[in-house]
Amino acid sequence: MINFRLEIASPWSWDYFRNLGCLHGQISKNKFWELEHTYYSNQLLDVEFKFATKGDHAGLEFVLGVLGYGIAFRIYDNRHWDSELNSWYTCDENGNVIIDKNLNKPI
Repeated sequence: MINFRLEIASPWSWDYFRNLGCLHGQISKNKFWELEHTYYSNQLLDVEFKFATKGDHAGLEFVLGVLGYGIAFRIYDNRHWDSELNSWYTCDENGNVIIDKNLNKPI
């Protein structure tokens, strides 16, 4: 996992968040993308980069925000990670857990 974040917040601003828009789509069976535009009043600067291959909703995320306005781009897996079994798991329509037997094979 790689995680980098630089944030400079204004101590004089009130805390207000608003989602200004979101585009999203499906890349493959379990991979999705999302582009989000937000306003977060107390942020002067926000730069964030995340990359993970294991973990809940693992994937790539890049965030850039200036003077409260921000853009976030994500490519992520919609599944959750079971760290004890070192495997992905998902749930069926009835909420039953389904374990992926292909442990390190991308789906």
